[in-house]
Amino acid sequence: EVSIFVARATAWSPSEPYLYDLKVSTPTDAVTSYFGLRTFALGDGPKGRRPLLNGNFTFLAGFLDQSWWPDGQYTAPTDEALAFDVEAVATFGLNMIRLHQKVNPERWYWHADRLGVVVFQDMVQKYGRASKATVPLFVSDAAAMVHGRRNHPSILQWTAFNEGDCWEVFDTPPHDVAGGGALFK
Repeated sequence: EVSIFVARATAWSPSEPYLYDLKVSTPTDAVTSYFGLRTFALGDGPKGRRPLLNGNFTFLAGFLDQSWWPDGQYTAPTDEALAFDVEAVATFGLNMIRLHQKVNPERWYWHADRLGVVVFQDMVQKYGRASKATVPLFVSDAAAMVHGRRNHPSILQWTAFNEGDCWEVFDTPPHDVAGGGALFK
């Protein structure tokens, strides 16, 4: 485990998507990456609970993105195509995408990180015939999704359950609805 102190840190946000370059090296190898710093919580405002990004009330508005490309279907044919939906957010005066029931390639999240687009990440759902037998598969896939994407500063929310027929089978602890939600903390 390594700790890094950042003097006068700049927080990542849609208005200032500041990313730090990172290089870790040993005598025989080196790895480069990046990271962003931010906080996200809920706070009590004059009209109820509201999102706090870096301690500030933040209005998040965006669209539902199903990441479908006419010439690649669910796989972007180029990096430009992968970036297109993320880049479109600002042209509509928005700051957020809800990525609907799909986990995109790492490069898509990099575009969101660098452009300052907030991501609400859905868990992929099983439609129809969800059963006790499918619960462990959902749990395993959810854990893999969070583990694989958790370091992106753009992801502010993990959506565990999207459709009614998906969550109804989660009725036995630790895989009840509350336990399912705990997968994403």
